Amino acid sequence: MAEVKDWLNASKIDRLDAELILAYVLDHERTWLVAHDNHELQDTELRQANAMAARRGAHEPLAYILGSREFYGREFAVTPDVLIPRPETEQLASAVLEYCGGTPCDVLDVGTGSGAIAVTMALELPDATVTASDISPAALEIAQQNAKKLGAKIQFVQSDLLQNVHGKFDVIVANLPYVAHDWQVSPATKYEPSLALYADDAGERLLKELTNQAPNRLKSGGFLALELDPRQAKNITNYAVKNKRFTVLKTAPFFVIFQIK
Repeated sequence: MAEVKDWLNASKIDRLDAELILAYVLDHERTWLVAHDNHELQDTELRQANAMAARRGAHEPLAYILGSREFYGREFAVTPDVLIPRPETEQLASAVLEYCGGTPCDVLDVGTGSGAIAVTMALELPDATVTASDISPAALEIAQQNAKKLGAKIQFVQSDLLQNVHGKFDVIVANLPYVAHDWQVSPATKYEPSLALYADDAGERLLKELTNQAPNRLKSGGFLALELDPRQAKNITNYAVKNKRFTVLKTAPFFVIFQIK
């Protein structure tokens, strides 16, 4: 057996990751480890910590190893069936909340994955009506679990983009697959679902398809908010505003917000 300090010092992974793994195994906060660095690990705890550290050493995302990721101050369950929520998506969610303001609104989250955006909208905008869609039944199951755990009222729909979605919305927000197949990506992405990451046409196919479909599902003056890569912003913006369907309200490094005319 080993003590906490010995195991952390011997670990071959990032120190923060090692601390988070050990805190998970011991069911304590990271701060507890500092005050109890002489705590002796039991054999079962040591085996579990070593196994998890080995997975992290093979570049498996820590969120999958621990089974959760924080988003907008809340813990969301994640599995390899869903994309791991990222800080860029938090920026998108914050921007959408600003445009919704304090007024009731109908929100549609397309490609909901873990449900991070939809749950955030439902809890931060208690008067909003929120619908979430995804093409993946497995992803929808995770999103529903997160909504139930966090107390968010959301209607879920299995749909390829807007194919099975009905009604009209004040806001459509989407973090769709936008990674091009030939982009260089980190080793950790091989663990994430390719269905949620990659798209044809330099990663732009689904973004363009949604801008085509959205006008029929947006109320007059409604918003379309898309996460994307900075390399795609110009093409997607030009595509969306052609034929005068949308005007550009806001652009940022990882998202753009349009308003329907």
